[in-house]
Amino acid sequence: MSDDVMLNEAIEAIRQGQRARARDLLTRLLRADQSNPVYWLWMSSVVESAKERVYCLQMVQRLDPGSRAARQGLILAGALPADRSAAPTPPLRRKWQIDLEAEPPTGIKAIWAKPLVRVVIFGGAGLVVIGLVLGAVFWQDRGRRVAARPTRTPGPPPTYTLTPTLLGGPRQITVTIEPFSGSPTPLWMLLKATYTPTPPYVDTPHPVSEAYRVGKRAMGRGDWDTALEFFEQVRPAEADIQYYIGEIQRQKGDFAKAIETFNSIIADYPGFGPAYLGRVQARLAIDPEAEVLDDLDQAIEYDPNFAEAYLARAGYYLSIGNLELAEEDIAAAENFFPDSPLLYVYRARLALESGDLSAALEAAQTANELDLTMLPAYLVLGQAAIMNDEYATAVEALETYTTYEEENPQAWLALGRAYYLSGADPEQAMDAFDQAIELDDQLPDAYYYRGLTYIDMDQGRRAVNDLWVARKLDSDSFDINLALGRALLVADRLEEGLAVLNSLEPSAQGDDQLAQVLYWRATVLEMLGSNREALADWKALLDLPEEAHPDDWLDIASTHIATLTVPTSTPTVTSTPTRTRTSTPTQTYTPTPTRTPTSTRTPTPARTSTVTRTPTRTPTRTPTSTSTPTKTPAVKTPTPTSP
Repeated sequence: MSDDVMLNEAIEAIRQGQRARARDLLTRLLRADQSNPVYWLWMSSVVESAKERVYCLQMVQRLDPGSRAARQGLILAGALPADRSAAPTPPLRRKWQIDLEAEPPTGIKAIWAKPLVRVVIFGGAGLVVIGLVLGAVFWQDRGRRVAARPTRTPGPPPTYTLTPTLLGGPRQITVTIEPFSGSPTPLWMLLKATYTPTPPYVDTPHPVSEAYRVGKRAMGRGDWDTALEFFEQVRPAEADIQYYIGEIQRQKGDFAKAIETFNSIIADYPGFGPAYLGRVQARLAIDPEAEVLDDLDQAIEYDPNFAEAYLARAGYYLSIGNLELAEEDIAAAENFFPDSPLLYVYRARLALESGDLSAALEAAQTANELDLTMLPAYLVLGQAAIMNDEYATAVEALETYTTYEEENPQAWLALGRAYYLSGADPEQAMDAFDQAIELDDQLPDAYYYRGLTYIDMDQGRRAVNDLWVARKLDSDSFDINLALGRALLVADRLEEGLAVLNSLEPSAQGDDQLAQVLYWRATVLEMLGSNREALADWKALLDLPEEAHPDDWLDIASTHIATLTVPTSTPTVTSTPTRTRTSTPTQTYTPTPTRTPTSTRTPTPARTSTVTRTPTRTPTRTPTSTSTPTKTPAVKTPTPTSP
């Protein structure tokens, strides 16, 4: 099918009220050519939300800045202010001068020359045309009306989206699609092909009820209000109809009313398994910690082929850490629903919990490929990519997830980790951690990683504050306590940092944790001037297996050992000349008592004069006179015993 034919079919589908078909055709056209403003303009009339409509019109304006239809649509949507710069209507120029010599018209020309007559004729013709158009529209819509809803007439799309003739031909340019501020790219734009909706598990036919069929179609395209209106018209209200009503209420966020509906179904039809699952989903939406295992067991007991119930119970088991039972339910669901994207999401989560990191990444990628619109697949893909050191993949997946799901603190924490570990701009990581803490201030890992980011930014005080909070939330964490010791080091609180690191040595599990304690403690000890203790830690670090620490730590430890070893021998060398210098004055002063025996018998105060006369007697010893006063007590001690 050529593009022109497909576009014409899409336009015809819009005029016939077949929005789902038109959206499908236009999506295919946009996949082939995203730079065609005509496609974007028509797409704006069939998307589901106001944000998507604004996005489509913004794309039209970007591709064709002169598009009046796009600008008018954005103004009507509130995305642009009213256009006050439009040029006013030019003034009417009257022809005051006439040819006086011309003969006045006669007959029909004379009548036609009167302005009032022309206004009446044109006005009447216009009314006739409008009447014919309205009659045709009314007659066409009457044939499409549903018997159960005789007053329901599908409203026409906005007029600004039904005037593509204002655009002219498509412009052949290349454009990179980027989300506008406040309007993320709709997830359906990520699709390489339009998905065929999975038929619901509960699908009891009601052939005599047109309202039922209309409600099912509306539910399939996510038009919950329309679906609810039509399902409420179906009589009698059987179990499946009530189930659909409860599901619509749950999708609209009215969880309490949904629970009431499911309770009513269970009371009237206790063997209807899907009602138990619906009640589980509504209860978990209100309280994620709710105890729902009994309802899940009932759903599977009454309907052993209910694949969604197996998957829901697998998710519950994963949330409480029962990996064995989760694996059993995932395997059971695979028998009935082998291509379910949610099945692979749970497989990825199970592999992550089990430590099979490569299998987790593979399952997450499969889930994402099966359904590009499933947000949980982006979250588990980001988490698995982090664990496999594929940080670029993690960042891309988690940015997509947080764009559409802004209230998940775990997702923001994972995105911050991906930024931090990838070596990206620290401010990006900081923003993500801030968002996670704002949503949940009881996440120790959020404070931990933000503290590490502060350490890298050399902001020791802030790092200490964050890591202190993290330790209060998780006092037994080795990583948090180690990071706190490092933060105290950056904050120049060396004694406190040393105390924290000393407390970690007994709790270190394995050579890798012991290596971290030795490395950072040796660093602190050396800064404190405790070179002997630092040297012992550096040597102990070298004695550990090489796989216990990073490769560069071996070179660092060797360098520090060499540096610390040289100064330890220096005092021995310098002390020798010191002893030589102290003996030298003794030798020079030895003849002094023999030459002046009277001076040795003089009282103690006479020592001063002896010292002052020494330069005059031995001028060549002047350099040694400076040391004489300091050395005199040491020299005089053995002097009395020399005779």
